[in-house]
Amino acid sequence: MDGAETPAGPAAARPRAPAPVAVAVALLWLLVAGLAWMTAVSAALTAFQVSTLAPDPLRLLAFLEPLVFLGSAAAVGLLAVKLWTGRDWARRVVLLLCAVVLVTALLTGVALNVGAGMAGAAVFALLLVLVVAAPTQRWCDRDAPRHSPRIGDRAEPPFLVVAELVLLWAVVVLALWFSAQALRASGLGMAPPWAAPALLAAALVHGALNLALTRRREWGRIGTAGLAVAYGLALLAAAGVLLAQGGSWLLPLVLSLVPAAFAWALLGGDSKSWCGG
Repeated sequence: MDGAETPAGPAAARPRAPAPVAVAVALLWLLVAGLAWMTAVSAALTAFQVSTLAPDPLRLLAFLEPLVFLGSAAAVGLLAVKLWTGRDWARRVVLLLCAVVLVTALLTGVALNVGAGMAGAAVFALLLVLVVAAPTQRWCDRDAPRHSPRIGDRAEPPFLVVAELVLLWAVVVLALWFSAQALRASGLGMAPPWAAPALLAAALVHGALNLALTRRREWGRIGTAGLAVAYGLALLAAAGVLLAQGGSWLLPLVLSLVPAAFAWALLGGDSKSWCGG
C-alpha cells in the first residue's frame, strides 16, 4: 500500500420527491384554491345578508361559515407543506380525510351526481390512491433509502393516535360551531341560555387536552379517556331513563359506543407508547 488517499466520490444527489407525492401535493393546493374561492364567495354573500339585518352584535356570528372555509384552507395547505417535506402523520391525515369524504359522499349520494359530485369524488379517490402508493410511503419513511431529506427527527405518532387526534380536533370544531349557533338561537329564544357556554367550555377543555395529547403528555391521554368514559356513562344513563319512560332508548345506546371506542383506543398500547406510558 502506498498510503495515498482515495479521492472522495461525488456527493450523493438529494432525493427528489417522487411523482405520486408531487401530484398529491398539487391536488392539495388545488383544494386550497377551491376553499379560498368558497371563502371569498361565502364572505361576500354573508356580508350582504348581514347588511340587510337589524343592528345586532350577534349578527357577526354569521361570518362563522367563511371562517370555517378559511380555516379548512389553512389546514389543507399545512398538510400539503408537511407531505412535501415527508411527514408521515400528514400522509396519514390525508388518507383518513379522503376516506371519510369518499364514504360520506357515497352514502349521501353526492358522489353519484353527474358533474361536480363525480369530479370531486374522483379527485379525492385519486388523492387516496396517491398517498397509499409505495413511493409516497417511502418518501415519508426515514428508514427508507429514498426518503425526504427534510423529514426531520421528530417521532411519528402511530396510525391510531393520528386517527384519534383527527377525530378529536373535529369534535372541537363542531363544538365551537354549535356553540355559535346556540348563542344565536338563545338570542331568539330558541335555545336555553346555558347551551352556548356549555358547548364553548367543552370545546376549550377538549382543545387543551388535544394539545396535551399532541405533545405526548400523559395527563392529556388520561383526561381525554376520562371524559370519554363520562360521556359514555351519561348516554347509557339517558338510554336507561328513556327505556323506563317508554321512549326511544336505542339512539343514545348506540351513540354510547362512540365514546367507548375512544376510551378503548386511548387506553390501548399505541396511545400509551405515544405518551410514554
